[in-house]
Amino acid sequence: MKSLALLGLALAGAAIAAPPVSSPFSQLPQEAPQAEAEKQVIRSKNQSIIGQSTILHDGESWTLVPKGAVLHIPIAMKARVDAKPVGSLLPWSDFLVKNRAWLATQDVDLSQAAGRQPLPADRIAAWAKQDKVVVAVHYAGPISVRPSEPQTAATP
Repeated sequence: MKSLALLGLALAGAAIAAPPVSSPFSQLPQEAPQAEAEKQVIRSKNQSIIGQSTILHDGESWTLVPKGAVLHIPIAMKARVDAKPVGSLLPWSDFLVKNRAWLATQDVDLSQAAGRQPLPADRIAAWAKQDKVVVAVHYAGPISVRPSEPQTAATP
């Protein structure tokens, strides 16, 4: 019995002492580290996230939505759109929950956002009857909407 136990320990020690198996990643070609001069990031001038966004604010906090995402602005709410940001920046979802009294969303699909299909005419008419800013969303996130292309009649 003792000899079997010793044999087991010897085999276990041999397994532990075996050389490590090479990683499949070790066979991939390795690139030399790039020089610092090559790592320069080129930034486009005259572009900023705020310049490409519409600011919505409530006097205490603000958020950003892409330009073209605001579909309807009632006259009474014009001061809350595209003004100087005041207070703290909130993520869109938090800002929406906080300001549901004057904000509404309109779900759009990608063909509507791209302007290939028009937004529903009945929804556009309903916006005129309410005093809420309407923002286009896709999967709960704000999205730009291009104006729809004019429908052309198919010629035979």
